[in-house]
Amino acid sequence: MNPITGRNPILARYFAGQESLESAASEFVRLIREQELGRPRTLSDIVRDHTDTDVPEGAESYELTEEDVPKMRALMERVEAQLDLVNEGAQRYLRGAGTSRFDAIVRLLARDVTATLGDRYVPVVWYFADNVRQLKGHDPSDKCIEDVQQYFQDTFVDTTWPSCPQHPNHPLNYADGAWRCPRDGAAVARLGELTSRAGNST
Repeated sequence: MNPITGRNPILARYFAGQESLESAASEFVRLIREQELGRPRTLSDIVRDHTDTDVPEGAESYELTEEDVPKMRALMERVEAQLDLVNEGAQRYLRGAGTSRFDAIVRLLARDVTATLGDRYVPVVWYFADNVRQLKGHDPSDKCIEDVQQYFQDTFVDTTWPSCPQHPNHPLNYADGAWRCPRDGAAVARLGELTSRAGNST
């Protein structure tokens, strides 16, 4: 995995055990607000905004290990809770949700998230639906699905979401109304029809 270094060494200190979860999350949120980054599209954007993946010569870095994944997930949850990004966006979407084709697809995506990750992550779907529904010139459905999938992978909720049941080391791709194996293009399930086995690597 990429080393963590650069503009915000708070992540490196946190993973090295030099910062508590709460203090790391609070410092991260403070820096975000001080720099007036606005409303980041995803928490993974926050991480990228505050870290460098290319390590400058002579700079200290921390190599992220598999053991750090639960710590990353916990940190993202604390940052998210303090910023309240997901809940605010989810509430905005739900206030205006209707019966359009887009809203129907969003509901199917929420069903897949519930089946594979649980109810607690459904607000993420509403959040991204709120983000993309104002896009002009094309159907925002694919963008919403892509963003939700990327969010779960980037924030370590599930790095292969939704996992391919044939090859669980990689995620499925979404195309033409179905989740498909990227190796052979075969449809595994229609949108809204994932099961816990075909979609969750845990």
